[in-house]
Amino acid sequence: MATHALTTALDPVDPAVRSDAKNLAERLVGDTPVESAVRSMLNDVAHGARIVVLRAEDEVTPAEAADILGVTRQFVDRLCEDGVLAFRRLPGSRHRRIRVQEVVDVAAERERRREGADAIRAALSE
Repeated sequence: MATHALTTALDPVDPAVRSDAKNLAERLVGDTPVESAVRSMLNDVAHGARIVVLRAEDEVTPAEAADILGVTRQFVDRLCEDGVLAFRRLPGSRHRRIRVQEVVDVAAERERRREGADAIRAALSE
């Protein structure tokens, strides 16, 4: 599986990049899912956020997966060992690679559980 690198990096610290992102976001007026997603990313760049766009089939290292999930690499290793996060080993190596879609799925599940716990706490406090 080939991993594609981004050939262009947008530096949100650069005022010209932020201004261009703001102008482009304002020109997107439709409500299609694609326009909404692109507008949201451009608005984030306009406000100084760094955005990374990855394909679902791309692979990341456990450290990169940890950054995406907002957890430690050791926690990602445990998710892999427990079978929660699917991975593959590089040939002849102990190094792991994890599909971005797997990381997104785990992140979505963690968010669903967090929302469920919040709803339970709110119901109990009423």
